[in-house]
Amino acid sequence: MTPQAYTPQLFAASLPRRVACCDDLAAGVRYMPRTEALKRAYSAPNPRRQVWCLLFDVDRPGAVFAAEDANLPRPSWIAENPTNGHAHLGYALIAPVSRSDCARLRPLRTLARIQHGMARQMDADPAFAGFLTKTPWHEKWRTYEERPDPYDFEELREWLPDNLPLPTRKGEILGLGRNCRLFDDLRHWAYRNRLRFDDFQRWADVVLAHAIALNTFAAPLPFSEVKATARSVTKWTWQHISAAGFSALQRKRAQRPRNRQADAKARARIAILSAMQGSLF
Repeated sequence: MTPQAYTPQLFAASLPRRVACCDDLAAGVRYMPRTEALKRAYSAPNPRRQVWCLLFDVDRPGAVFAAEDANLPRPSWIAENPTNGHAHLGYALIAPVSRSDCARLRPLRTLARIQHGMARQMDADPAFAGFLTKTPWHEKWRTYEERPDPYDFEELREWLPDNLPLPTRKGEILGLGRNCRLFDDLRHWAYRNRLRFDDFQRWADVVLAHAIALNTFAAPLPFSEVKATARSVTKWTWQHISAAGFSALQRKRAQRPRNRQADAKARARIAILSAMQGSLF
C-alpha cells in the first residue's frame, strides 16, 4: 500500500550505510552508522558520489510555505526550526544522480539547472552547500511529512521557466553547479596534459592536485567530492587518450579546414563561371 505522506522509513532507506552527521555545526562532522546518524540534529542524506535528494535552506519565518508561495511542487519533507520558522526542504528523486562519473555529465548538468532554478524561485539561501540538513523527525525540529512519491527530472522541470541558465562566474556558482564546473575545468585541462605523463599514479596525483587548486568556489566542495571527480577524470583520460589516438584525431582535424577551403573555392569558381556565362549570354 502506497503511503499517503513521506515517512521516516522512506528517508532512512535512502541513506548510505554511514552518514555524516552532528548535533552542533560548530563542533564538526562525524561519520556514523545510519541508525545513529538519525539521532543527530544534522545529517548528510546524500552519499559522497551521488545525489538522491535536493535540499534547500530557507532562512526566513514561514519557510514551510516557501515552495507553495513560489509555485513549486510539494517537497518530500520539511524540517522546520520551531524557534524562528526557518526550514530545510527536501525533494527525493526517483533515481540517484552521480556527481563523480566523467562519462555521465548530462544528468548532473540537468539537475544542477533544476536546483539553481528552484532555489532562485523560492528565494532559498544561495550559499547553502546542500551537504548537512536538519534531520527530519529529530526532536529538535518540527517535521512536515509531504509527498511520498519521488520526483523525476521532467516533473520538476515543468514547474520552472523554459530557460534555466547556470551562473558562469566562479564566485556565484553554488550547489551542484560547482560539480559541473569542476568537471569541465578539470577535464579540459586533463585533455591537454594527459600525454605528458606515462605513469598512472603520477598522473592521478597531478590531476588531484589540480582539482584541489580549482576548488575555489564561494562555498568549496568537500574534499571527498573533489577526490571522486579527480579519480573519474584520471581514469577516463588514461583509458581514452593515447598518443596513437591523439595522432589520429590530429589528422582528422587537419583534414577538415582543407576540405572546407576546397569546397569554398569550388563554390567561388562556380559563382564566377555563372557570372561570366550571364555576361556572355
